[in-house]
Formats: sequence, C-alpha cells, structure tokens
Amino acid sequence: MGKQLPSKKPSAIFPSSKKGKTRFLLKTNLTKKPVGQSSQTRLWQKVPYVRNGFVLRMDRMKWKRNLKDLLNADEDRMVNILTEDGFLPDWSKMKCPFCNASAVSPLQKRDGLPPRYRCRSKNCHKFILPHHLHPVFTSGKGSEGHSLAVQGCALLLRLAGVPLSSIHILLDMNHKAVERIEKSLAFARKAYVESHQKSMSFGFARGKKWMEVEADEAVFDKFLLPAEDSPARNRMMQWEQWLGMVARGKPSSLVLIRLPCVTTRKRAPGPGAIKKVHWTKIANTWLKGRNIILHTDSARSYKAKVAGVLHDSVVHQKKRVWKGGKWIWQPPTFVRLARHTLPDGRRLTLKAGTQVVDRAWRFIKDRLKINQNVK
Repeated sequence: MGKQLPSKKPSAIFPSSKKGKTRFLLKTNLTKKPVGQSSQTRLWQKVPYVRNGFVLRMDRMKWKRNLKDLLNADEDRMVNILTEDGFLPDWSKMKCPFCNASAVSPLQKRDGLPPRYRCRSKNCHKFILPHHLHPVFTSGKGSEGHSLAVQGCALLLRLAGVPLSSIHILLDMNHKAVERIEKSLAFARKAYVESHQKSMSFGFARGKKWMEVEADEAVFDKFLLPAEDSPARNRMMQWEQWLGMVARGKPSSLVLIRLPCVTTRKRAPGPGAIKKVHWTKIANTWLKGRNIILHTDSARSYKAKVAGVLHDSVVHQKKRVWKGGKWIWQPPTFVRLARHTLPDGRRLTLKAGTQVVDRAWRFIKDRLKINQNVK
C-alpha cells in the first residue's frame, strides 16, 4: 500500500518532511506565494536600480594595462606607454621648463642613458627627463631611486588595492619610496577633486528629464580635544564628517563636502546625522530647481522641502515593533520600491536606496588609511 499524503498545512506537520513525495507536494501545493506577492516580485524584477547610465561589473572589468606589460618593458617602452596613457607629458610640444622661451627637441637617447628631451636654445640646451616635475614619478639615486618600470608597477598595484607592505615585498622596493608614491597619489587626487568639483552640477534646469541622486554622510576621523579647547567639560571628542552626493549611473559625478566639526562626549558612538541648517544650505546650492529625485537614509534633516526635489528614504536600522500580540525586531531596509508623481502628472516607480554612495564610501575608506603619518 502506498504512502498516505497528509492534508494538513506545513506548519501543523511534525516532523517536517525533508525528501520524497511528501516534501515535493508540500513545497509545490501548500506553500505557494500569494498572488499579490508574486506580482510584487515581478514588479521588483522589472524596475532596475540604475535607470540611466551604466552599471560597473568589477568581475568583468578589464584595464588597458596589466602587470605583465609593465614588467617586461624597458625604459624606452615605459616612457612610450606612460605618454600614450596620459601619465607623462609630451615635452616636444611644449616650451622648455627651464628657460621658458625655446622649443624642445623630440625624445632622444644617447650614451646608454635613459631617454630624455633637450632644449633647442643655444643658451640653454638642458636635458629634460620625461617625468620632470611629475607629481608621482621621480628620478633619484641610492636605495630610493627606482626605474620608471618599477614605479609604474608600484602605482598599478596600489590602484588595484594592494597594501603597501605587500608592494614592498613583491617589487623589492624601498619602503620609503612606496610611501612617497602613496602620499603623492593622495595629493594628486585631492588636487583633481578640488579643481573639477567647482564645475560640476546635478540635474537639469529645463526640460522634463529627472535625475536620481543619492546622498549620505560618513565619518573618517575622530580625536580628543585638550580640556582648554573643548566647548564643554564633557564634550571632548571631535569628529570629521563628510557628505557625499552622486548621480546614479554616473560614478564620476561624486561630490564631497566637508561638514562642520561636531564635538560629543568621549564614548559617543558617532557625531549623529547631518543637521538641517547645514543640509538646507547644501541642497539650495546643488539641488534646488534641478529636477532631482533624492534618495537618502531616514535622517530627518533630508526631509526639508526644496524646490524641484522629490525625496524618498530607506531605514538602515532595525526597529522593534508590536505585531501579532508581541514585540518583534523589524530588519533594516536597504532597497525598496518607491512611487513618485512628477509635477506634470507622470508617475515613476523607482528603487529607493543609497547603495551607490555607500559603495563610494567603501572605495574611499579602503584606499585612505587614517593614521598619525598622513594627518
């Protein structure tokens, strides 16, 4: 006689079936999703997180250069590679940096020395190295002097996220030279951000297009204030907090704004969310009247009304709620569906969340080590 199948619900069966026909029928017939939940799942899959732009897949990304290309290159080939990639300038198209009057000859090599340029002026005739006045690459002698190939490999490994201690071992490179490259790279990034951020903007001043922008704040440093400098007796911990805004589908649009320093008690878990007076000033400068759909966390400051900005948020912290006659913990929400009605009557269904700007914070913190040597 065949096995009898139960007609009860799965919650009433003890012990639960783990294999066989009973498990198969219980899984297919008694645990089907409700119609509303299935339709919600289809809508979730239909709505993309990034509507415009492109999505970066790190597992499928390829760089133009790899470590194999740089290790096998001699000094001439290395100069050509770095000049082609834009890391080194072509001095033959510029004036001499010493006399600032005459043109410079093409790249030449003589007497077994590394390739170099030369000023055409008879009163100057100075040789110019390809990496002259470069912010990262240097020329030197002794234990800290390394060829362009070794310096290029160290820079490539650092951009890939390899620790400085590992670069020192892999390339047999002086640790001070590696630290100098890291410090020079940090100053170069700082100068680039400060020069390009002034001309950046979000959204569209005219038209019917709307841009999705994510905003969030992050803490990068904290330190104790001397007793005579603290604003209050029990407020001695000062925090360095930054605000980041980035448009979805456009990673190069990241904007970083340093917030005023906040002082708290010693054992405070953090400086807290951005204050409304600071956020209102920033929003009026960057977002006002620009057709922006703003995605943030649940901080109250972001709820301030700004013209031309539609706002939604997600709760990044678990909550204790009363449900079914008992207290339960509601898990945090990182992404959810949000519906907006535009001023012209159109309706948009988007995914609210701060995944892009959170990924930017992780990228920066992985490459920025805060310690006493870099402050």
